[in-house]
Amino acid sequence: MVKRAGRMDRRIVIESRTIVQSPTGAPTETWATFATRWAAKRDLSGREYFEGRKDQAEVTTEFTIRWLAGLQREMRVVHDGVTYDIQHLAEIGRREGWTILAEAKVA
Repeated sequence: MVKRAGRMDRRIVIESRTIVQSPTGAPTETWATFATRWAAKRDLSGREYFEGRKDQAEVTTEFTIRWLAGLQREMRVVHDGVTYDIQHLAEIGRREGWTILAEAKVA
């Protein structure tokens, strides 16, 4: 069963990859808003590492949302200015909701 609405207290934006034509006529990849939803957020794990002369951090987060038709793994989630790449989607019940497992890299 999907979490009650009171627990879905985070506003997330789900974006899909699109191809647009630049002013020069070349195809350019960009991201467009697919949906904006209320979600429950739970950080599952995190790690820090050193790469390219910089400290890096990586966090794995689980978002739970109500059912959304057309949601795909190739999309991404944006929350509080952090971009999360979707790693896995799990349907909750029969079209009741989604659990989105996502990963973000923070410099």
